[in-house]
Amino acid sequence: FLLAVFATMYVRDHMRPAFHKALGITPLEYDRKVLALTSEITRQVFPFTLDLDNPKFWAGLEKLRLISDAMRAARQQGRLSGRLKGMGLTLRAGAVFARLYLLPVKAHAVPQNILLAAAW
Repeated sequence: FLLAVFATMYVRDHMRPAFHKALGITPLEYDRKVLALTSEITRQVFPFTLDLDNPKFWAGLEKLRLISDAMRAARQQGRLSGRLKGMGLTLRAGAVFARLYLLPVKAHAVPQNILLAAAW
């Protein structure tokens, strides 16, 4: 579940360059900070976290972003050719997501007393 949230956030954040420019940070810098913070929070209740240090994780998110851009262009193209491209891109996105899902995670012990506390 968390992987789907992270992937969606990454793709959507890159669609809002004006927002990140106003913050004085790139979408990638923003995502790295937010995902690191979210991972620290999840450590409080889950026995594993996604390996944000794995370059394959970030490369996979970037592939999903590029596929999303191509899907948007295919929808704008319309017609049967646009639909066929969209279907192929959907399959590619599914394959990339599956590879992300199969990446090794970082295991850790869950605290004895589970308590959600601010991680910042």
